[in-house]
Amino acid sequence: MDIQSSTSADLLFSAISDSKANTTATLSNATLSKGIDLYQNGDYKGAISAFKSVIGLELNQNTDNAMNAYNYAGMAYLRLNQPDDAIKTYKAAIQVSPTDDSLHLALGNIYFDQKNYTDAEKEYKAAANLNSQSTTNWYSLGQVYLATNRYKEAEDAFTKVKQLSPGDYSGYYGLGQAAYKRGEYSNAIGLFQKVIGLKHDFTAAYLDIGYAYADMGDLDKATQQLKTLNNTKDIDSADLLSSYIYKVSPPKILAAYTTGGFNVGLGPGTKLSDLDSSLSSPGASESFTMDFIFSKNMDPASVQNPYNWQINRATFGTPGGAYNWGLPVSSSEIPVALNPVSVVYKSDSLTAEVTFQLNQNATTDGTIDPSHIIFKFAGKDVYGNAMSSAADEYGGFSKIV
Repeated sequence: MDIQSSTSADLLFSAISDSKANTTATLSNATLSKGIDLYQNGDYKGAISAFKSVIGLELNQNTDNAMNAYNYAGMAYLRLNQPDDAIKTYKAAIQVSPTDDSLHLALGNIYFDQKNYTDAEKEYKAAANLNSQSTTNWYSLGQVYLATNRYKEAEDAFTKVKQLSPGDYSGYYGLGQAAYKRGEYSNAIGLFQKVIGLKHDFTAAYLDIGYAYADMGDLDKATQQLKTLNNTKDIDSADLLSSYIYKVSPPKILAAYTTGGFNVGLGPGTKLSDLDSSLSSPGASESFTMDFIFSKNMDPASVQNPYNWQINRATFGTPGGAYNWGLPVSSSEIPVALNPVSVVYKSDSLTAEVTFQLNQNATTDGTIDPSHIIFKFAGKDVYGNAMSSAADEYGGFSKIV
């Protein structure tokens, strides 16, 4: 073959190769576009099929089309709730492009959602090492440290975020989360308020401020945060905070009433036989009941334990006055047992039915001051919260105190 013929053949081969490459690129672009359309329309299985075709078309898989296909395929698998397939996809992509920090980040996010913090940390560290200027990489690493209770390391990661982007709220938010986890609620609130100053519509910060106030026992300020969340129309966050306030708030006695003849409106010197005619006989005994309504669901075992209840005569300093108005009691005054006979808790109405017994004396002239008998409860709610000291006892004159 002469030189001219050889040159012509080379040109022809080059033209065919270029044409084939152009055809492949065109087909790859079209298939990727089709896959993205299918993904956006919710046809994730069809999208995955298209993305696999793109990857197969790209002989050199480290191309923009191939990497986009890997990434979209991984997201589609997650949409289908197939995290294992998503993990395989991102691992395959990392084999092709090991220096792409976004792939390590995406893989780390899947592990994090699975609470596989060991592998999530490995991937986030790889992402941060590959791109140390990415605030997202450092923030994600900080979240792993928070999840594994390594607060100092978390603070270091979030401080890095703040240094890289001082005007970004995420560094302050992470630091606030770390302070909250440490129980440093005032510090956490200050950091969350800094977040709101940088991003006013970041409702998660309002929610966390509410949590912090609730944990500090300042339920009034926590409720103010709830009002703010309601005003932002973030119903989900408002519901979360409302539930949390309810959970941590100490239970209270909301109301009390007699259901068995013990008239708390009667004052000093009330004849025992006036409460119930059966007590007209010497040494007679009669059971009485009082119902107490709580502000929240209580621990049944705690409520029904008679030793968590005390029945006493009101003393000096008690709101509503002392027993017998503080005057000396006569010899006819009957004693009241410290603890009730039994207690039944009705969870559907949040009500405790307390049964106690009164005993007539031998001379049938027993007296009592029902208005100054104090019923006190020292149990817990279903979340383990002790009673509010402002509403854990009841008396006829003192009412709920």
